Amino acid sequence: MKILVLTIIPVLLSTTIYNINGIIDNGIFKHIAMLQGYSKKEISTWWGVYAGKYKLLVNVPISIAAALAASSVPSLTAAYAEGNMDQVRRQINAAMRFTMVISFPCTVGLAVLANPIFKMIFPGTAETAGIASQMMWIGAITVVFSAMSTLSNGLLQGINKLLVPVINALISLVAHTILVVVLLLFFRINIYAMVIGDAFFNFMMSALNAYALKRHSKYKQEVVKTFIVPIICSTIMGVVTFVVYHGLYALIKSNVVAVVISMILAVLTYGICMLLLKGLNEEEIRKFPKGDLIVRIAQKAKL
Repeated sequence: MKILVLTIIPVLLSTTIYNINGIIDNGIFKHIAMLQGYSKKEISTWWGVYAGKYKLLVNVPISIAAALAASSVPSLTAAYAEGNMDQVRRQINAAMRFTMVISFPCTVGLAVLANPIFKMIFPGTAETAGIASQMMWIGAITVVFSAMSTLSNGLLQGINKLLVPVINALISLVAHTILVVVLLLFFRINIYAMVIGDAFFNFMMSALNAYALKRHSKYKQEVVKTFIVPIICSTIMGVVTFVVYHGLYALIKSNVVAVVISMILAVLTYGICMLLLKGLNEEEIRKFPKGDLIVRIAQKAKL
């Protein structure tokens, strides 16, 4: 029971700080916005779009990183307990690569199709969809940083560094709060300060956790296949998606149909680019859901 409690408390503290972050942001934004003379209706509308549309959509791909972090912990902890640091580093590398392979195309896809997606999910809210789209264009990169920070939290907990994510979260929270106050008071960018602040908080967490992982496990981050190849493939995918969506919409005038077809082509384009640029090998693909099927299709397509 003692071991369970001592293990659970740091994990809960880390999660609590994440949740407190949103509560603090809410209070700071509403008080400063009222001091600056904005009406309660404007403030409520901005916060509603931020929390109910922007954050809702950004959190969808991040849930993949949270699931991956949870699934990585048992095998990572076993390797660490056995003193097998080579296996620990391989586990960290595999988890990080998988997360980045998913996060980068999600980031680009959300940015490119921001307005069409918001119009599809929230029909009849054209005005607020525009505000939400601007938030997404600014803050889509949050997907990458948040996925990385969520995963690295789990990885650090897996190698028995339970308090490190808590300390890093506190440091990030303080820096984030200072930045948000400065942006609101001196730059007067309203709700967009929350978007930038959220991205900055997760960037800080990612950087601090990455340093801690390197220090405690001697893990050296692989760059080309983890970051560069997914970025190149996501950029190509983004261009194709943009052209296909606007071309289809000009022809058929149906936002839903254009979005769905664009998304399907986006997935295919990204997958083909990853294979052609050797971003994934057969063994790694087989670890994906339906990985064996993907391998068979890729082999038949000579990819």
